[in-house]
Amino acid sequence: MKKYLKKKYVIFGSIIVVAALAILFFSSRDGSVNFQSASASVGNVIETVSVTGAVSPLGKADLAFEKSGVISQIYVSVGQSVYAGEPIASLYSASDQAALESVQATLADMTGSPSSGATKVSSAATSLSNAQTDAVNASHEAFTQAQSALVNYTDSFFSNAQSQNPTITVRTDTTATANAIDFARLNVSDVLSKWSDELSTSTPANSTQLISDSSNYISTIKQFMSNLSSIIGELSPNNSGLSQTAVTTAVATMNSGLSTLNSAASSIASAQSKLSLAGNSSDSIAAQTAKVHSAQASLDQDTIISPLDGVVTKADPNVGEFIAAGDSGFAVQSNGAFKIEAYVPEADIAKVAVGNLASTTLDAYGSDVDFPSKVTAIDPAETVLEGVPTYKVTLQFVKNDSRVRSGMTANLEILTHESMNVITIPYRAIIDQSGSKSVRLVNADGKSYTTAPVRTGLKGSDGSIEIVSGLSAGQKVVTYVQGQ
Repeated sequence: MKKYLKKKYVIFGSIIVVAALAILFFSSRDGSVNFQSASASVGNVIETVSVTGAVSPLGKADLAFEKSGVISQIYVSVGQSVYAGEPIASLYSASDQAALESVQATLADMTGSPSSGATKVSSAATSLSNAQTDAVNASHEAFTQAQSALVNYTDSFFSNAQSQNPTITVRTDTTATANAIDFARLNVSDVLSKWSDELSTSTPANSTQLISDSSNYISTIKQFMSNLSSIIGELSPNNSGLSQTAVTTAVATMNSGLSTLNSAASSIASAQSKLSLAGNSSDSIAAQTAKVHSAQASLDQDTIISPLDGVVTKADPNVGEFIAAGDSGFAVQSNGAFKIEAYVPEADIAKVAVGNLASTTLDAYGSDVDFPSKVTAIDPAETVLEGVPTYKVTLQFVKNDSRVRSGMTANLEILTHESMNVITIPYRAIIDQSGSKSVRLVNADGKSYTTAPVRTGLKGSDGSIEIVSGLSAGQKVVTYVQGQ
């Protein structure tokens, strides 16, 4: 009997527990208990995009010479302020200066007071004959000098230099560079062969074509030697296996070859100028003027000038040092004006627009110091970072601040949209069913709720959302229901 009663009480107790759980379950389902709520209120809804970027100068320029040469003067030092157009450094330019003076002198002769009558005609004929003969002689001399520049100087850096398979014997950055310079050496052999053939049949009568072709031949050879000079200029004991003495000797050899070729080029240019002068027509004067401009441009390339007002941040080379064309040995940046570059993910870029303001903090000064900034540009094309499409956004500080430095890490809160003095509730209170949005309004008894449709506006970055219609300030909405 005791066992029976005990079993009966266990069964009865189990039924009571199940019933209690059922009551709790169904009471939760009808909304009478176990939910959390929040009141709709009037406030501001703000949407921001948070990203991290890097500070860099608003204006920055890495400066390099357009041609190779030896530095003769450096006018600045790191940290020095410069203005736009101020010279930074110069190469030795005696040959370029001489070439300019030569063509200027020829132009002065062409535009001077003319002779009169038969004397002028006879003089012009004599000048033309002499200029034609000089042009042929100059072409022969230039050929000899160009051949010497190649055979006596540049060929020391090749094996089988004059064969069909020349091979450079000094270090290059890549195999492609080595192949390119080998092909270029083969090409100048063909140029010398064509030049020699043309000289063998040359006469004063065809001197105009000869001198023009000779100038082109010189240009091709000079391009080859300039490229080779860049390779030689990059040699060092660390990357080439050569001693410093060998490297210095190689650079000196290359410079001697270039000097010899420049002499040939000057001879051709001078002969070409005199030949052109013999015609003394308006066309020849215009052509000579162009040569003056070209010579002036070549001389100008011997000096680097600052493209902006700012401060020098790099000045690596030394006076007397050989520097290859394109090597960036100097740099300037704008003084005091900085920008921020940040990469915004694809999911957020549609929110950002030029003109958006941003709250900006710098790691160097902590999160309590704000440096306001403004979006000034958005790249139209993507930048893939770690497999994710992003878009570069550029911001500029609203005002210059001496505390800002290039390279600092910037933490940005870009203000993309805001709605002021609107009805707002927590976003988690919104029920979204097939695009239709609603909320669960708490009834007057405070223990149950009913569903009501709403129209929403801006979603804030802090988890709030704007209610355009369907709610009034003070109404309570369900934000969480236990078991749901």
